[in-house]
Amino acid sequence: HVSPGASLDDWRKKASFDGEKMTVILQGGEEHLRYKNEMWKVLEKDPLFKKQNRPLTLDEVRLLTHQRWKKFIEYQFVTDMYTQPEKYAALQDVLEEFDQGLSARFGLHFHIFVNAIMSMGTRKHEVIIERAKRNEIVGCFALTELSHGSNTQNFQTTVTHENGQLVFRTPHIGAMKVWCGNLAQSAAHVLVMAQLYVGGKCEGIHGFVIQVRDEKTHRSLPGIRIGDMGEKPGQWNGVENGWMIFEDYRCSVDALLNRGCEITSDGRYVTAFKSARERTSVTLVALSMGRVGIVGKGVLALRQAATIGIRYSAVRKQFGPPNGDELPILSYPLQRRRLLPALAAAISIGFFQKKMLVLFDEYLARVVSGEKSAELVEMSKEVHGLSSCCKPRSTWLGIAALAEARAACGGHGFLYISRLNELRDSFDPTQTFEGENNILVQQASNYLLSQRKQGILTSPMGSTDFLKKSARTFGGWSEDTLHNVTAAYEWLLHYTLTKTENELEKRKKRDEDAFTARNETQIDTAHPLAFAYAELTMIKWADEAVNEIEDEKCKNVLRRVVRLFALSQLQPHLALLYIGGYCSGSEFGTRVKEEQLALERSLSPDCVALVDAI
Repeated sequence: HVSPGASLDDWRKKASFDGEKMTVILQGGEEHLRYKNEMWKVLEKDPLFKKQNRPLTLDEVRLLTHQRWKKFIEYQFVTDMYTQPEKYAALQDVLEEFDQGLSARFGLHFHIFVNAIMSMGTRKHEVIIERAKRNEIVGCFALTELSHGSNTQNFQTTVTHENGQLVFRTPHIGAMKVWCGNLAQSAAHVLVMAQLYVGGKCEGIHGFVIQVRDEKTHRSLPGIRIGDMGEKPGQWNGVENGWMIFEDYRCSVDALLNRGCEITSDGRYVTAFKSARERTSVTLVALSMGRVGIVGKGVLALRQAATIGIRYSAVRKQFGPPNGDELPILSYPLQRRRLLPALAAAISIGFFQKKMLVLFDEYLARVVSGEKSAELVEMSKEVHGLSSCCKPRSTWLGIAALAEARAACGGHGFLYISRLNELRDSFDPTQTFEGENNILVQQASNYLLSQRKQGILTSPMGSTDFLKKSARTFGGWSEDTLHNVTAAYEWLLHYTLTKTENELEKRKKRDEDAFTARNETQIDTAHPLAFAYAELTMIKWADEAVNEIEDEKCKNVLRRVVRLFALSQLQPHLALLYIGGYCSGSEFGTRVKEEQLALERSLSPDCVALVDAI
């Protein structure tokens, strides 16, 4: 019997581009794609990596994740992540696409633990770095506390210099370290962020790398208590998150990650940093590192939502014209509106993140080399500001897309085997780890406010170049859709920036403190400011990447994809654009809506082949 559904192959034949060429473009190039395919072929032959189409118990998933991690090491896909960066990037992609829990365990050790020590430590920490690279030890990152997460400056864990040693203390239950990935069972070494006290004076938040378990017995060391955070939804039970309490744990002063600071032999704290702000910018490297990576989790969520939703909608037939055949539901404008913006976002933000990762790697290399230039300080602020709004934007879009895809697939989308509910749960924590999204958005707006207040127009990454331009109101729809969108965004950024500044100044004159004033200006001014900053940067960098593509057919399709992403992101700002006076009358709003609808219609024949490419 022939299936009553439509054929995916029939949809693929409609594509206006070469599928293999598009796959190379969207998968990061021929070499990157080749490495990924080689890894996938190995995993497909190994029964250990066969997907289980049922929920696993906590013990089952922990054991399976541990066995898979060991197997990855045995396969030696990458022997050195620093001399084989392209292979390592391919390995990260494969891990993320296969299982976020396994990816997190791997990434927390290699990407966060090792790189954070490299960025904050010195030569005295090389031994532990090399041991971690060789998988002789498992590392983790202890940042969050029970009563403090996003407010890192008020962490309560203390490290006091006493009699030539460092003494770690958890002064109360709220100061216990929590959500430490890899800690519950595996990690023997931990990078801890805590308040440093020297000579009775608090020198602020510093990083420390310490041993917490005996490597032979695996029992926690005297002065340290470790426990398990418990079960979690989605794929995250594979990540053994732990908690930790310090009870006068003592260790050598060498535990201090001392790039730019030191405790002398006579017990004095000395620093090469000119200010606490400059020292904090180095510490922010470790936090920004995670946020830049999590942008990619949003991209992956968007990819999976688009893939499952569009393929299902391409073959599922429902309704049709009188006396006619039933149509694939992807033929309906409403279904396209639910799914194609997610596809456009997946591709566009993917281009953005690729450039962000390149710039961040360059930045990290300069930090590790010991550079202390004024430009590097500005770049540190820009990395922090941009990652603080792009991580929320990407992850919110991804989670919303998975929820929409689940509903767009009807009752079948509710089945466990569809993966959509499990994926929604698996991506859910991206909203809160490495910084709760709403708090991070505030940090991005604070960065923009400080840039204009100080009159600093230096933008090493180019993301704040809009500050150098004067904003103009709408003067008529031009031929290039993207020009219309970026012009509206630049005006919106100036408008929300000025409005936020004016509101803060007004509240200051009413004798409100700065803390209260900032809180009261978030909803209508500072939040839209940060969102617009993230979206405009994503749009511009994606467009730059597409313009460099040589194949004209692929470029033509991807230009429309980026424009669909741009219009779909601008639509929620229409009310503010009208309220603020950027435009009046119906022309601008009508054209935005009409252009988006037209792009969704024109991309319909290409969308299945685009999904194949991602």
